[in-house]
Amino acid sequence: MAVVKADAYGHGAVQCAKAAVDAKADLLGVGVIEEGIELRNQGLELPIVVLGGIFIEEIPDLLRYRLSTTISSSSTIQSLSQHAQKTGQPAYVHLKIDTGMSRMGVSMEGYMELLKKTNALPGIYLEGICTHFATADIEDSEYTLKQLNLFESALDGFKQTGTPLPLVHCANSSAILQYPQTWKDIIRPGLALYGALPSPNLKDKLNALVPKVENTLAPVMEWKSKIILLKNVSKGTSLGYGRQFTAQRDSLIATLPVGYADGLSRVLSNKMKVLIHGEKAQQVGAICMDFCLIDVSKIPGVKEGDEAVIIGKQGNNKISVEEVSILAQTIPYEILCSVGKRVPRIYIK
Repeated sequence: MAVVKADAYGHGAVQCAKAAVDAKADLLGVGVIEEGIELRNQGLELPIVVLGGIFIEEIPDLLRYRLSTTISSSSTIQSLSQHAQKTGQPAYVHLKIDTGMSRMGVSMEGYMELLKKTNALPGIYLEGICTHFATADIEDSEYTLKQLNLFESALDGFKQTGTPLPLVHCANSSAILQYPQTWKDIIRPGLALYGALPSPNLKDKLNALVPKVENTLAPVMEWKSKIILLKNVSKGTSLGYGRQFTAQRDSLIATLPVGYADGLSRVLSNKMKVLIHGEKAQQVGAICMDFCLIDVSKIPGVKEGDEAVIIGKQGNNKISVEEVSILAQTIPYEILCSVGKRVPRIYIK
């Protein structure tokens, strides 16, 4: 299952879903029903699962667009059955069990009752059974293995009903890399599809699985801008809102037309660097809504219109989304998902 929720983690859901189809994905995973509808309207015919569940009022669209959904409550499954009978359109569902994420999913105590109800109601087809791991990205495996054991016990309970198991799935990107025993009928790569690691410690795990990491988990996104203005500033000149930076020497400052409205977090002010002429140049001053400033004093031959790489490669240097996320004290997911809609996406096959 290629997970393309959140606009494919900021990369563009339609283009990435089509690439996943070309790469022989079997299913697509989205977060909310609107994302599934968008893919259907763009001609994607693969099975699509709404991983985040649905509201009752969204059921007509779920059936109309032939989408599957996870279910966590009896009220949802009852309404699904009613609509399915009324329209004659089957409702495909994945029973989600909460084994310790405490977010979505039916409790371990209540899953059997929901399972029996799902099997008994007309118009409902149980397509899958799943759970989600809370700590698969960290080195301590105790909690993940506890969740897996709970999930396995739920599957054993299912088998005792005499009903054949549907598609079983629980492995997200981190679990795929760390816990091969979680590779059930379906695996659900998300962030890993886009060439980023959920946690730095997973690089060693990936190395163990596939020796040549760089050729296997290649970043899909590069984020670039161009210098729109060069300006010489004298020593002692303050730069930007709040005068957060003062030039300690005569400096050459480049203005880039990218800011927090584009997803370049203000938290990165005076911390991040960009690549210009293959060299790392320091960002200075507060990142604005539409602009940021870069000190290019030490880089020869810089001119307006030159490319500036925020994330990606230039020359022999690179800046990864992982290192940017560390500077922002967040995770790669948030950095990628934050890249704004007014940043043009250019797709290269």
